[in-house]
Amino acid sequence: MSSWKLTKKLKEFSRSKSPNPKEEEDQSSVTSHGAHTKEFATLGHKHTESKDSVCTNDSSSRRDTVTPATVSTSTPVAGHNPSQGGLKTNDSTRLHPSTSHASSMTMRSSPEKAKDGKDAHFNPGMLTIKIYTGAHFKIPFAINNDKDVLAKLINSGRQRNGDALLTKLNNLSITEDKLGADDASHVIPASVTIPPSIMRSSLIYFTMEFDKTIVSIEADSGSIASPTFNKISQFDVTKSQNELKLQVFLKLPTVLLNASAGVTEEGNQDILISSKTLPLSFDNINNPIRLKNHSVLAFENDYPGFPQNENGEILVSIDYRPNENKHLTIDDFDLLKVIGKGSFGKVMQVRKKDSGKVYALKAIRKSHIVSRSEVTHTLAERTVLARVDNPFIVPLKFSFQSPEKLYLVLSFINGGELFYHLQREGKFDLSRSRFYTCELLSALECLHSLNVIYRDLKPENILLDYKGHIALCDFGLCKLNMKNDDKTTTFCGTPEYLAPELLLGNAYTKVVDWWTLGILLYEMLTGLPPYYDEDVKTMYRKILTNPLKFPENFDKDAKDLLIKLLSRDPKQRLGANGAKEIMDHAFFKLIDWNKL
Repeated sequence: MSSWKLTKKLKEFSRSKSPNPKEEEDQSSVTSHGAHTKEFATLGHKHTESKDSVCTNDSSSRRDTVTPATVSTSTPVAGHNPSQGGLKTNDSTRLHPSTSHASSMTMRSSPEKAKDGKDAHFNPGMLTIKIYTGAHFKIPFAINNDKDVLAKLINSGRQRNGDALLTKLNNLSITEDKLGADDASHVIPASVTIPPSIMRSSLIYFTMEFDKTIVSIEADSGSIASPTFNKISQFDVTKSQNELKLQVFLKLPTVLLNASAGVTEEGNQDILISSKTLPLSFDNINNPIRLKNHSVLAFENDYPGFPQNENGEILVSIDYRPNENKHLTIDDFDLLKVIGKGSFGKVMQVRKKDSGKVYALKAIRKSHIVSRSEVTHTLAERTVLARVDNPFIVPLKFSFQSPEKLYLVLSFINGGELFYHLQREGKFDLSRSRFYTCELLSALECLHSLNVIYRDLKPENILLDYKGHIALCDFGLCKLNMKNDDKTTTFCGTPEYLAPELLLGNAYTKVVDWWTLGILLYEMLTGLPPYYDEDVKTMYRKILTNPLKFPENFDKDAKDLLIKLLSRDPKQRLGANGAKEIMDHAFFKLIDWNKL
């Protein structure tokens, strides 16, 4: 058996542990969001169900994070001369319990505002969207002309206009085996009830996304061409500038679809046909206001080959109401379920009572973070989340406190951890790995622009949203105020991902994040980190001395990128001169970074 295959088989056993086993119970991840929820994957457009295991903290498989609190002495590297460096703890920012720390943990209630004054005239509030009717939607392809199936669809629901649709169907004199898009759109009902179920199923629906919160709006009646919705949805507004993103889908019976619909034999019934992005500004709004009054929103075509630029429109009203000047408390939320536990406290899935929106609420015991000297890390997480605005980073919605606890309320990302998907599938193909790497590169570039080092990139800290996009989370190990070539010496991270400069006890810069990006890309493509070993000390020696090996038939551009990202010399590492030199690498030659 080759050394490569032997190393791969190690994946069947436990992943490496923290250098201090006594601390394992306290290192549980708190960012597993998502049980019994749908993941709408961008890659392949497949809908799959996440399992309960997505939101459990399995210490036998999840990798622990090393922090200054878990390493109190220098840990030698097997086969490495300690005089040439070791694992040092040199944390100049480490705090010790004192009464002053409790007072330093003051957290503002309510939504986050930028500290640069940009949002000085912004009042957080509630966005209410009323959706009335739709018009001019078209199925962008011909369907199979099966009148029996079409008649059953019309009769299956208690449609107010069912008789009219049936009359239209009977009046069609088409004898071909295909029914044109225009005719089909006017005879197929927007909503049906399929026995024995009494639940209605919408054949046309659209999603609304606002600041990483997603809702689905289903039709009540009408036809595909002219659906009736009559729905109201509310969103919490915590930033002065944002976008409302809408996407329209068809969900047609497989028997009506053919090759022209681009549907596989398995029958993926949810077909994206059009979309709309609506920029919204909430600056200088002090009183309730109607932003759109029975206005028409036209959708742009998203279906390849459809000859029209637009496909459908909806009639909406949009209102904004600034919040009253009140502080949030835990009583403003309904607890739905616990989705993560740790020594710090719990992560819970909650529903905000006024808006009805679901969030992830992280409750942190003040006594724990003071006793563990984690005040700096905890406040760093909150500070970073309050400042950042990037589509690939989990947004902080609210923060508040009680006498005993700190609370962080974040968007609920329902696709599960990347770690779960990687464990389930073993490895990812080249396109999928590149897709995730691009989005992570964008997220890290954003953090670096804010003078923040992330320091703990790994699959466990990456979530997937309903479209399959990544969302970086868990910012407890971030280092703030790292300008340009500023250096720090704090030893922290995850053993498999530690950069050589950390193991040698050297000061390091933002460039350490590019090493971890390389390790992650390698793991996604092969299934294991490049220097993985069950024995942590041996793994550290491999990180410092072993050559980088690749399996046979490894992609040439990916290999070149990894060699440059995993340079042991931080000054020679790709990214030492900024993220753009990574973006310009041939591995990303087909990526339009502006569209991303």
